[in-house]
Amino acid sequence: MAKTIFRAPLAEVRWAHLITPRHQLDRSKPKAWTCDLLLPNGDEKAQTFLLSMEDQFIALHGSHKRRAEKGFPWKADKEKPSEITVVRFKVPQFLRRDGSLSEGPRIVDARKQPWDGAAIGNGSKVVVAFDIYDWDGENGCGMTFQPRAVQVVEFVPYEQVDPTDGFEEVDGYTTASTAHHEEEAPF
Repeated sequence: MAKTIFRAPLAEVRWAHLITPRHQLDRSKPKAWTCDLLLPNGDEKAQTFLLSMEDQFIALHGSHKRRAEKGFPWKADKEKPSEITVVRFKVPQFLRRDGSLSEGPRIVDARKQPWDGAAIGNGSKVVVAFDIYDWDGENGCGMTFQPRAVQVVEFVPYEQVDPTDGFEEVDGYTTASTAHHEEEAPF
């Protein structure tokens, strides 16, 4: 049976690892594609979405089962708890029977064209299409939102500062001179 696909409202994304999977804190677990969606607490669409996800929890687990401490994949933001709710999306990479690795979520731009592979930076605005993986453990039950597709509506490139930018060129050792000497050295 095909899983139902849900869509989160358009919102700012943070810590998007959607192009390539990243290692999880527990290194024994498989790499995963992840992102955090920042939903403003004052936004009606965001609140309606969260309420509908609470209803999904009850539909999956019933109203009497004990929810695990991390049973909902959302929580108040650490820096702005009264302003933002952070919704976590995560899908692990797995090895298929044929030996190939699973793919991550499909990513498209605002016009639904395939993504060019650029890393998605904090502050980009996206819509996440996801399914729900429901789980039950000894400490209660919960659900994980697994991203299946992401539409990037506003793109902020991920920029990594090059730590060598502050250096000046000076006289001294160069790797080019090493390569020249290695060619001449007969071993």
